[in-house]
Order: sequence, then structure tokens, then C-alpha cells
Amino acid sequence: MKIYPDTTIYIVCPANYRSGGPESLHQLCSQLIQFGVNAKMIYSFGSSKMNTADPVDEAYKKYHVPWCLPDNLSKIDLPKNILVNNESSATSPYVMKKIRIIFWWLSVNNFFEDIMTRLRNHLLNPLAAPVPKFFYFDKADKNIEHWSKSEYSRQFLKMNGINADKIHHVETYMNQIFFKQASKINLAEKENIVVYNPKKGFEITQKLMAAAPDIAWRPIKNMTSAQVQELLGKAKIYMDFGEHPGRDRLPREATISGCVVITGRRGAAGNDVDINIPAEFKFDEQVTETEAVIKKIREVFDNFEEALNKQKDFCQRVYDDKKNFAGEVAAAFGIKNFPPPSVAFVQGFGEKSFLLATELFRGKDFVPSFIIDDVMASTKISDKIILREQNRNYLRVGENVIEIITRDDAKFLYWEGRIKKFALLEPDDSEFDEFKNFYEPADEDVLIFER
Repeated sequence: MKIYPDTTIYIVCPANYRSGGPESLHQLCSQLIQFGVNAKMIYSFGSSKMNTADPVDEAYKKYHVPWCLPDNLSKIDLPKNILVNNESSATSPYVMKKIRIIFWWLSVNNFFEDIMTRLRNHLLNPLAAPVPKFFYFDKADKNIEHWSKSEYSRQFLKMNGINADKIHHVETYMNQIFFKQASKINLAEKENIVVYNPKKGFEITQKLMAAAPDIAWRPIKNMTSAQVQELLGKAKIYMDFGEHPGRDRLPREATISGCVVITGRRGAAGNDVDINIPAEFKFDEQVTETEAVIKKIREVFDNFEEALNKQKDFCQRVYDDKKNFAGEVAAAFGIKNFPPPSVAFVQGFGEKSFLLATELFRGKDFVPSFIIDDVMASTKISDKIILREQNRNYLRVGENVIEIITRDDAKFLYWEGRIKKFALLEPDDSEFDEFKNFYEPADEDVLIFER
């Protein structure tokens, strides 16, 4: 879909809500900004938890993307703008008339759940409001472009009559923090543990647990992300007999954590593209006997390194997702020209950062993007020097502004690729060593300036 100089891309996302889908939507917005595209989140109403003053879930504030609310849609309903919708908001394509629509299928199953929820609400009181129009593969919607996150969703779109020229394959990637932590896992210390998600295929898991009570079964339940990663880091096996409505996050987190993955064959697990593990690790839930799965579990326990090596292609694909995502987004929008590298100023809110920003704004080699200062990033202030907007602070530099962020967020954005270079003005040895130890930047990503 073509991007014009005055195009803004709006990405529909539930407000104050945390799951794999919303994270993918924030990753898309961050990637588009990295490409120099004007992109914003548009947080949808309908959540009882929605905070209109701060609709960004705490987990996604580190992406530092702009946002708006759907309270004046006529202003953004323009022919050159683009609305990236997702399958959980089946009615969104019909809220506006002129804006161009992309339907990103992060999950297939959520599409039906959204429609059924809406229809059930109308069943309770059919006269409360008109039944909304929702996307249902009508020929009148032929101008809508579709993105498939998985081979499973691509097959679903094709089966329902969407032409191949209207489908772009855009997969997502795992949070880069997970890779950093996973690199510290010692495979030699792995234990004979099977991790499972009690929300997915638990009726099958119950049978397995009853048949083999001697096996250490560990559920992922009421855990933080860090606790999930710690558990996966200890276990040899992650087992998932769920629906697999797309390329689910947990199987990918498991393989990065050095787990052998065992699945059923429902949804995306039914093909050899989305979860590309050998057939011996996939079991058809309808015909497989419990003993066959337990036999495989014991084989993995006894020959862990061999089993893990058999799934190396699946693991490598997850490592490649970030690079592939950038290329797929660029291809979907026809982006070929990229902006100069973005720069973050390490030495905090003060004279050195202001001087560097002023100098770099004069040239065209770099884009001054962030000032790193823990205190000023969280201080609630707005004056002639500081602009406070959407709960974030910006330094005014002439007609330009630069966002002020924390060190932790700067490290995350460097891993993400939003920050390409770090700039320092005449740092002393201790200051430079502290910077290098914390961010661990590549040598080519460090810019040292003199007065």
C-alpha cells in the first residue's frame, strides 16, 4: 500500500491491555517510525480498564510511540491515510469511509470470537442498537489489503477468496529483552521438567499427567514474564496442545530458552511452516494415544541434546524474525528510502546534549532523537524549555524537539533498532567506561565529538 509524504498510518489497538497481539502492534508502530514514517497508535474504546488520559499499557511505554484516541475520527478519515486494523476489531473497517484499510491477521480464531461476542451482546437486547457491520469477506471489501502473520492465516485468507495480490506476509518477532536473557541459560543445567500452559489443551495435558505422575509437570500460571522465562530456562520440554490460532508466542519463547517443543496439530501447528519442528514432535490429538506422547517425553529427557538439535531450524527462524519483520513491513508499504541514523545523547539533560543536538540538527547525516536522563524523563514539568505531551517530556531545540527517556528505555530501543547511534561530547574516561558497560554498544555505534 503506497505511502505519500502526507500519509499518517494509524494502528488500532486495545487500550490498557497486555498480550501478544498488542505488543506486535506497538512493534509495527515503532518499526514504521524507524523508517521515517508518520505512524500512531489509535487506542480503541470498549475496555472497562481504559484510561483515556493514559491508554498505554505499562509494558509498552518503552516503545515510545505517539498515540491518539478515536474521539474525532473525521479528522483522520482522509484518502491518503492508512488504518491498520486487526482481526479482534472486525467492525473497525466500517467506522470511517475514506481512509485506506489494512487487515492484519495476528490470529484467525480471534476474528470469530470478536464477532460472536458482539452478536451475543445483541442477543441480550436486540433493540438496544443496530447490529454493526463487520468484515465478512464480502466482495464490496475488495479494496481492503490483508496481512498474514502466519502460514495458517494465509491459508485461511486464500480459502475465503482473498486474492494473492491482496495478501502480504508480515510476521512479528519476540521482545528483544527475551533474547538477551536467554543467552545466559546454561543447557547443561536443564532439568527433566515439562512446562505447559493450563489455558491451552488442558484436557489432553490432564490425561498425560494422570498417566505419568512421576514426571515433573509445571504450569505457566499467574507468572510475570521474568518468571516464565526462568521456568523455561530450567525445563527441557515445553508442551502445547492448544488451538495455535497463529504463530503463538510461548512456543517461540520456549525454543529460544533451550526447550524442546512438543505440540498437537491444531491451527498453525498443523503446517510445517509456522512451527517447523520435525513430525515426531507433533501429535494429532484426535488419534494419538497418551503412551506415545509420554514415550517421546522420556526420549527427550534421555537424549536432550539430540532432540534439541533436531529443532535447530525452528529456533533459528525465531532469531531471524526481527530482521525479516523489518523487510516484510518495508515491502508491504513499498518503502525503499530510509532516514539517516537516529542518535541518542548519553550525557543527560544539560549543555552538552543541547550543543550536540543543535549541531546535528544543522546537518543531514543524523537524526537527533533522544536525550537519556532518568530524572528529567519522569519529572512532570512544562515550560519554555520542556514540552510535556502524552506523559512524556521533550527538550525544545529551536523549532525541533527531542524526547527525554530513561537509560533502561534507551537500552531497549537500541536493541530494537530505533536508536542507531549514541553521541557524547568530550566524555572523561569514567563516564565513557560506564556508558560502554551499561549499553554494550558496537564500536561503530558510538559517536565522540569535541568542541
